Amino acid sequence: MIRAVRFEQSPERLKIVLPIKRNWPLLIIYTILACAWFVMMIGGLAFVVSIAFSGESYAFVFVVMLLIGLFILFRFGRFLFRQWATYLSNREILFVNREELIVRRPVSIWGNTDVYDMQYVTPFYLSEKPAALAFDYGYRHVYVGEALQPEARKSLRQFLNATYFPNSAGDEDEDG
Repeated sequence: MIRAVRFEQSPERLKIVLPIKRNWPLLIIYTILACAWFVMMIGGLAFVVSIAFSGESYAFVFVVMLLIGLFILFRFGRFLFRQWATYLSNREILFVNREELIVRRPVSIWGNTDVYDMQYVTPFYLSEKPAALAFDYGYRHVYVGEALQPEARKSLRQFLNATYFPNSAGDEDEDG
């Protein structure tokens, strides 16, 4: 059907596998940040242990302050690794059925999954910047298929809109 796109149909949903064009500068930056985060967590935990067993009078208060700082660093790490996994992924998968649209950017078990209620998803349109297939979910613009050729994006848009948004079939010639 469409080059570089793989379709798998099941009774519950349609699975569409799309390639992703890696953003190498951001992947390198997030990799460096992830390594720095890891070193800071290990160093912070070692410092907490050394302070806790130092026997100083201020040890308890200082350890509590350090643990609060490490907790904040841990929470930042969750965000950091989610971003890193997004830029590390080599494909994105759309799961579409009548009730929900799922966008998954897999990297083994660390993949990011976003679920959208089809009731609030707009028909797909072609975005110019970035050059991608897009849909709106409330105020949020969601872009998929940036690595696809323009003809493939247009064909995929027509297929998805005809299948899941039949009322928008008359708007096929508009590009967003």
